[in-house]
Amino acid sequence: MMTDLAVVICPLMAFLLYYNTLQAGFVYDDKRAILDNADVATESPLADLMSHDFWGTRLNASGSHGSYRPLITLSFRWTAQLVGLDRAYWHHWINVMLHCAVTSAVTLIAGRVSVFLFRRDYSYGSYVSGLLFAAHPVHCEAVAGLVGRADMVCTFFFLAGLFTYTKRNLTGTLILTLAAFLSKEYGIMLTPVCLLYDLVVFSRSRMKRTIFNWAVLTAWSITLVTFRFWLSGFHTPQFARADNPTAASPSWTTRSLTFLYLPVFHFGLLLWPRWLSFDWSMDAIQPVTSLKDIRNLATLVFYIVLALAIRKIVSTRHQKYRIVLALAVITTIIPFLPATNLFAYVGFVVAERILYLPSVGFCLLVGLGVQMLIKQRQFHQMIFGSILILLLASGWRTIKRNGDWIDEEHLYRSGIEINPPKAHGNLGVVFQQSGRLTEAEWNFKRALSYRPNMADVHHNLGNLFQQQSRYEESLQAYNKAIHFRPQLAEAFSEKAKVLYKLKRWAEAERTLLDCTRLKDDFLRDPRAHQTAKVSATILLGDLLSKNSSREKEAENWLLQARQLAPKNPLVYYQLGEFLSARSRHNEAAEVLIQAAEMDPNNVAWTVAAAHALHDASRNVEAEVYFRRAVNLFPMDISHRLNLGAVLHVQGKLDEAEQVYLKALHLSPNHPLTTVNLRRLRNSLLNMRSSQHQNHKCNQSLT
Repeated sequence: MMTDLAVVICPLMAFLLYYNTLQAGFVYDDKRAILDNADVATESPLADLMSHDFWGTRLNASGSHGSYRPLITLSFRWTAQLVGLDRAYWHHWINVMLHCAVTSAVTLIAGRVSVFLFRRDYSYGSYVSGLLFAAHPVHCEAVAGLVGRADMVCTFFFLAGLFTYTKRNLTGTLILTLAAFLSKEYGIMLTPVCLLYDLVVFSRSRMKRTIFNWAVLTAWSITLVTFRFWLSGFHTPQFARADNPTAASPSWTTRSLTFLYLPVFHFGLLLWPRWLSFDWSMDAIQPVTSLKDIRNLATLVFYIVLALAIRKIVSTRHQKYRIVLALAVITTIIPFLPATNLFAYVGFVVAERILYLPSVGFCLLVGLGVQMLIKQRQFHQMIFGSILILLLASGWRTIKRNGDWIDEEHLYRSGIEINPPKAHGNLGVVFQQSGRLTEAEWNFKRALSYRPNMADVHHNLGNLFQQQSRYEESLQAYNKAIHFRPQLAEAFSEKAKVLYKLKRWAEAERTLLDCTRLKDDFLRDPRAHQTAKVSATILLGDLLSKNSSREKEAENWLLQARQLAPKNPLVYYQLGEFLSARSRHNEAAEVLIQAAEMDPNNVAWTVAAAHALHDASRNVEAEVYFRRAVNLFPMDISHRLNLGAVLHVQGKLDEAEQVYLKALHLSPNHPLTTVNLRRLRNSLLNMRSSQHQNHKCNQSLT
């Protein structure tokens, strides 16, 4: 009965602690995974989710990040379809509910452990495990950050699969392993956990069944991993050096000592989550380069204690204690192994969200320890007091940390202490987007003072200078960005725009040509790279079109832009404008109609198509597009004037008169409208006079 109550109270506490995240927006990786992801915005076929990474890029593309979580992308997509793409509130609501569900599962497991060990409903352990899991500050990134949904869903399926396996339901375990794996990559670690569980509870009477289970689980895991590598073309993702600097170190000693230390650091976050950050890349944690480093002592102690603990568990004679302790330790260690760089280099140094699943085992161990101490019937007040202080401190830290995730400015400010170059660089972008340009410039320069080779920051600083018409400074910033990352197409494209504004045509042309020749391999953001190349191709066509002797070259570049981006209306608009300027009105009309139909809500494309059709004497079609423009912007006088003119040309004088009158109602005494209306009424008067004369003539003949 008390355990059932714990299963209600602990999730309720989780909800109360994370209630303040419901007002948070899309921050950091959330924007790229949801708002900028075509797989979420329903622009791509549903089947693409199975072959795309978490960010909407093909897994076998050279620039793919390699994160494979189709179930999570599907959940974002369904949420967007139900409530709208940009409704962050409901996305956060789902995340909080998932954390409550996992907390309930952890509490339930802890309660069953208590019953299994003590043969009665001791609920203290389940309360401690459940409340600690609900309140642990290390979970903030997974719950408050929307992309952390992957960790929560994977954890839920992982625990469900393990529970199912202990009930000898192999089919259910296979299905749940698949679900966990499609939620996040380390879900595949459910298989070794199940195998190790069998070793702990090994029984000769069930040897044949155990061997069969092992064979099936191993085959299933190999199948899933092979399928995953097949999707990516059997190559591992390439990460930027800053994401995991140690992996790029030429020193075997540095790599080994640092990678041995990082699990110790992660475990330290479980014990003392004082320092938390949205990003631990770059130099947030200095590599361990020498045996003299004091951190090696912590590493040595950690692994010695871990080895002794495992030895103690294996040698204990009490089978139930051995099973429970082993399962808790296994659940803590095994899911964390993919993050250790043991199997392959990963794209991060430290990540709090990857501790979500391992913390389950940690919380179970804490709850079990408290339960065993209480069973001794000594120091009850001290134990309860310590646990109360621990839970209160954890809950307060969680609430405060959630406030950092409320928006990007708060989040990046909170990371300055841990990762100043990344935090200042991101803050600069936030300030630039909000028009706080002085603060933006200061933060960009501050970031570069810590790490001068940050190409993205140089590029953003160049954009800031360009926005302020400080063109020479912007060119210097773009040159530095290109120097530090020669494949940064965005810097080439923006540099060319500045040269174009300065009328330095030859330099602009060379820069644009360099941009179009950039390779598409091993990119951090393939979509932005492709967009920049398309922009450069369009600008090159526009630049060459100014020279009458190079118009054919200009047209070829615009046609090439259409090949690069066949679904980009801007490409068709630019090509249409080029054709219109050369009086090739029918060709221009066809191209501009395509632009208008790709984005029917864009008034610029719509009006351009209407004008091209009018110039091509296709006034019936032009009327359709001018009417659309009027519907899009009913208060714009120019659209009504154009519509009235087209109706006038077609002889629809009464309709044209009503359009002009409506325009005058919106803007009385508008000069051009007044002139057009006077001409129209003269035409109407002449037409009616002619009709009257014809009528009199007909009467005379009769």
